[in-house]
Amino acid sequence: MVSCVPRPIFATLPRCYDKWMMLRSSAFFLFLLVCAAALSQTPDPPNPNIPKSFRDSLLSVTYFYPGRFTPDPESTSPKPGTDGAPKCAHSSLFANSVTPVDTSSFVLSTIDNTCPNVLRGAALLGPFIREQILRQLKQYGEATITQEPTNYAIDGHPASIVLASVPMPETKGSIPTTTYAAKACVLGNIPVKPKKKSDPVDPTRHVLCFDFTTLHKDLYTLMFAFSMQFDTDPPQPMVPGSVIR
Repeated sequence: MVSCVPRPIFATLPRCYDKWMMLRSSAFFLFLLVCAAALSQTPDPPNPNIPKSFRDSLLSVTYFYPGRFTPDPESTSPKPGTDGAPKCAHSSLFANSVTPVDTSSFVLSTIDNTCPNVLRGAALLGPFIREQILRQLKQYGEATITQEPTNYAIDGHPASIVLASVPMPETKGSIPTTTYAAKACVLGNIPVKPKKKSDPVDPTRHVLCFDFTTLHKDLYTLMFAFSMQFDTDPPQPMVPGSVIR
């Protein structure tokens, strides 16, 4: 039996939104791969070409992701905060893909009006995701933004994505590696412009976020296989290829 423990690739953050990320990152510190000695005794692995899906019934949103990723069953079980503070972001799903040459992970999360100030900041999209990705990578060293926030839309919902990288701390006898990360957020509801200045503005009710990390820059292309479906609309790419430069 051979066990492999992937390097943690999500960081801990200091604020209320960030405390949740600390809890989520602990879910994958230990991940075991079991290999049978005989091929005849090895069960068929999941087909990486068959997509998996996850539905957030509360928001009527369905996510589709590559079959190579294995969900963490604990990620969808809400955990009470140890300090009594409100959770400003809520985990929807955490999953990772571990191969002999790479470890890739993603987290789906939702920010709602539990913390109005955090929601207002997240609704700005670009400035929010830029700040957060730098904080998430800060524990490893000096992170670099490799692509500034790029705005686009998912089925009419405003979205933005940012890319960053950070060299991992070197350990004796190991090969230097770099973590490549992406963070995308999308508004849960399409803003409706008021017809009159006196009309109330439709507030943002929640923001949906997607965090992706990998140890190989070439695997950014895995994000192109992620899609999401609002209500009964056709699924749309979460990260269109045109937004990654």
